[in-house]
Order: sequence, then C-alpha cells, then structure tokens
Amino acid sequence: MHGGFANPDRENVSSIRLQNASFTDFTEKLCEVHSIWGLQRPDEQSFDAEFNNMAMGELSCTDVRVGFGLSGERTKTHINRMNDVFYGVILMLSGGQRIAQGGHEVELQAGEMSVWDATRPAQFNSVGPVRQVSVLIPHKKLKLYSHNIEAVCAQRINGRSGLGLLLASHLQALTEVLPGADSATQTGAAQATIELVSAAIRPDRAREFKSTLHQTMYRRTQEYIINNLRDPYLSPRAIADAFRITPRYLHKVFEGTGCTVSEWILNRRLEACRTSLSDPALKHMTITEIAFNWGFSNAAYFSRTFRQRYDITPSEAKARGLRSMD
Repeated sequence: MHGGFANPDRENVSSIRLQNASFTDFTEKLCEVHSIWGLQRPDEQSFDAEFNNMAMGELSCTDVRVGFGLSGERTKTHINRMNDVFYGVILMLSGGQRIAQGGHEVELQAGEMSVWDATRPAQFNSVGPVRQVSVLIPHKKLKLYSHNIEAVCAQRINGRSGLGLLLASHLQALTEVLPGADSATQTGAAQATIELVSAAIRPDRAREFKSTLHQTMYRRTQEYIINNLRDPYLSPRAIADAFRITPRYLHKVFEGTGCTVSEWILNRRLEACRTSLSDPALKHMTITEIAFNWGFSNAAYFSRTFRQRYDITPSEAKARGLRSMD
C-alpha cells in the first residue's frame, strides 16, 4: 500500500474513515464522492474503507481505499436521479478493477488508468482490497480540449511510460499537494490535470508535435484561447501579439493538430455554446445572447456553423435542454 491519508482538518479536505461499518453506511459514503451507483452487497459482515476528497476548483480528487471486493453498476435510473455531467479519471495504486462502458471493457492493475463517463451506463467490479485516485472533471472543461472522449472510456491508459507516466505521477502527487492548498494552487492543479488528461488520451496528437517548445506553446495558446473565448476580437493575430510571436509561427505550432488556429477557436466557441444552450439555468437567455456571450458577432453565421458541427439547430439544442428539466 502507498502513503497515508492527509490530515482531515485541512479546509479543502473531506475525509471519511469507516471501520466495521454497515454496507448501507459504506454505500452512502461512496456515493457522496462518486455519485450514485447500485452496489452488490459482498459476503463480508463489516466494511472498512477510507475516502479522502480534495477540492480542486471545479474538479475534485478522491483518494479511495476499499478493503474488500466490490461490484456495481450505474444505470439510466441512477444517472437521471443526479444528472451529473463529468468524466471520472481513475488511477489504480493497488489491487485490480474491471470497468465496462459503451461496449468497451478493461481490466486495470496497479499503475494503469482509465476514463468513465457519468452520463452513460457503466459497470465495475474489483476482487479484494483496492486503492485508487479518482479525479472528476466536468464535461465542459475537458471537451474544450479533446473531442470524442467517449471513444476512450473504459480503455487502458498505460501509466508506466510516455504521457501516461506523466499523468499517473501527477494524479498521485495531487494527494500530497492538494491538502491545505490555497485557491491559486488548486486552480493551477486543475488546469494541469485537464491538460495532462487531454494529452494522455490522445497520444497520436502528442507525437505530431515537432518539438517540446511547440508542445509547450500549443498548451499555453490553448489556455489563452479558452480564457478569452468571449472576446469577439480574439484572432490568430491577437494571440500572436499576446505571446510576442509571429502569426506564422503560431500557425506552425498548430500544424499537425488537425485544425487551424481559427478552427480551434471556432470549435471551442461552438462547444461552449452547446453547453450553455443545454443548461436549464440559462433558459432565460436567447440563442443570440448565448452566441454573442461566447464571442460570435453574427447570429446567422453562428446558427449555420452550429448546425454543420452538430447536425442540429441551436433551437433544437436549447429545446432538449429544457426537456431534460421535465
């Protein structure tokens, strides 16, 4: 087993230790940190577990120890009860676990990782005691960096080499860094986590970078774009000026990534708009207001590109979000 849990008295840490607990108590505490699951009761008579949940901006990180084998599933009924919209990234530190989702199935051992989607049914089972680090990332955060994440859910990410090793080391380090961390450290840790997860689940893209300098500049410009999406004047020229580089160099940084700088900006804006349109909390905003809020300056252009990207109109996307409230 790895190092102990952090001090539960620190403000951004919520620690739960169960010893000789009932299965009902264990289920309640697990669902507090990992949303609602239907769990199968093991043969044990009492249950030992430990959950150390740490704040990380809009993300959360949980160091989990479970002292017995466990199986469970997340059905549409469970999903509809909470309406959670996040991805879970799991790093196994000890023991093994099977995860199944969307037609994929993976057996994870210590040092391996995988991703699961809280908006879709899933199953898991473990044999014997396990320890894992689990990070929950809102869809809207990770999708700004990576598309088609569903395709990598319940698939193995090797944490022993390459970008997977960097991600695994980072996730384990979070359990040491986050307890007692100030808000600036939490925000920085969250951003680094999103970037490393995005890189690790898209190794094909990572190999296409021409140099470490290109990769660093690419990540920095990605972050700049996301932080300035609402600016209607955001452009390759404006980004190049902000980093004191030439537009030509900026375009070379994006070479091999599958899209130009302008296309990357457009895709992020469309994804942000789709998230806002489906958010019941923003039902009072018109489609044009949402589009302009994310940097578009032409309603007709927004509607056309949105339909081309998602094969539905903005009005249909907004209506689906309102129906989800019923």
